[in-house]
Amino acid sequence: MIQQGLFFRRLLFIASLLSTLFVYGQKPKEVIIEGNALFAANCDIRAISISDYINLLPNTIASTKISKTGYFKLSFKTNTIQIIQLEINTSRSEMFIVPGYQYKIEINMDEQKFKMFNPADENGFLQIRSSQIDTNDLNYKINKFYSFYEKTLEKYANNIIRFRSLLHYDSLLNDIESQYPVVYEPTNYYLSYIYYTIGQLEAIVKNKNYKEIYNKYFDNDFILYDNPAYMTLFNYYYDNYLYLSPRISKEVLDKAINENCNYLDLFNGVGKDYSLVNEKLRELVIIKNLSQFVNNDEFNQENVIKLLQHIIKNTHFEEHKKIAESSLKTSIRFNTGSSIPNINFKSANGSKYDPKDYEGKWIYYQFFSTQCVDCIREMVIINELQKQFKDKIVFVSVSVDADVTKFIQFRKKYTQFDWEFVHFNNSYEWIKYFEIYSLPEYLLISPDGTLFSRYPSSPEKDLTIFLMRLFTEEEETADPLNPHYNQK
Repeated sequence: MIQQGLFFRRLLFIASLLSTLFVYGQKPKEVIIEGNALFAANCDIRAISISDYINLLPNTIASTKISKTGYFKLSFKTNTIQIIQLEINTSRSEMFIVPGYQYKIEINMDEQKFKMFNPADENGFLQIRSSQIDTNDLNYKINKFYSFYEKTLEKYANNIIRFRSLLHYDSLLNDIESQYPVVYEPTNYYLSYIYYTIGQLEAIVKNKNYKEIYNKYFDNDFILYDNPAYMTLFNYYYDNYLYLSPRISKEVLDKAINENCNYLDLFNGVGKDYSLVNEKLRELVIIKNLSQFVNNDEFNQENVIKLLQHIIKNTHFEEHKKIAESSLKTSIRFNTGSSIPNINFKSANGSKYDPKDYEGKWIYYQFFSTQCVDCIREMVIINELQKQFKDKIVFVSVSVDADVTKFIQFRKKYTQFDWEFVHFNNSYEWIKYFEIYSLPEYLLISPDGTLFSRYPSSPEKDLTIFLMRLFTEEEETADPLNPHYNQK
């Protein structure tokens, strides 16, 4: 006879598996987005999805060139409602898309902010407007709700957030419920968005009152992977949860991860926590937290990576496989020794830049724009450094100007800078991979072509001292009479 607890756990597992098969079994439908963006004529426009709401890795799913009259048309297929980003150069905005729908939109933006490398710093975003108002459109409904929510929150914000006043929270909730349904309807994307948006605020007001928040928002059979409101609450509630929960001992984590590297021990050991009873939810929390443990000195990094790889190979849930893959990629991409994505930069004369030309040497990348005064000033320092360390390190300055002609003019103007200068050649995905959002930025590449440091010293700070120490150590370890010879 099957024990009752085991019986219900199996039922839950089967229900979760069926819900997964339902989503992934649906045939993808085409989505069309067309419209006008005259301010960005002749620029590329990209539709970008994210890997998941834990890792947020971008993936270009469609792209096209905006015509000289401003017209564009994007098309792609999907089987889920989701948020995508529309991106032109480094300017972006978001919109919800529904499988099978056609969207007609107008895009505008302040032209001065559009020319900036990161217009978001100045609150500059693409302004997306539907060409025809449709009150049934998900974007219309969510934007209308969120506008009301923000105005209502502003009314009570000081007392709710600063003093965690439950009385004012209840007043806010009453105001919202007078206009919008705040109900748990997991199969309705719009209603779930409202419900879990309120949940985010409730979790803050009640200071992560774990039992109450779990019972209300997570003690159910649905994980809404593609709903940003649900996943925002999930990320807040379960952030570093395995490490911080008083119901999970450090001994359990240490033994399962550091000593035994045993996924089953970890899975069963943390399952005694009431917020991790649901086995599907528990696995998702483990994935999220393992990726946080990768760079935690209390855990064996190699074992953490092996556990993530185990989940990728053995999970029963397709969503978890993809999230674990993204988590592994995200957690180690900036580690020393990580591989570098293919580079597609070009020089001012149009020839392709090939980092293999400098194989066996250190490479220091400086990212700049021709409008960045600080970037140009520090080139004076780079000029001295490249003379001092010319035989050991290569300096490469990478222009991220959207208009390549500005880069070409810059090279003609500053001929005294005689190291390698290249244009990023609209490699926006590469720039985003390394999270280069402000200027100047830097990368340091090892002689074997792998990443040494995502955040090396800047020329104006400690780069000179760092390079002197680095090359002094290299010379010492290359000396057979030195005790550290061949140990580096």
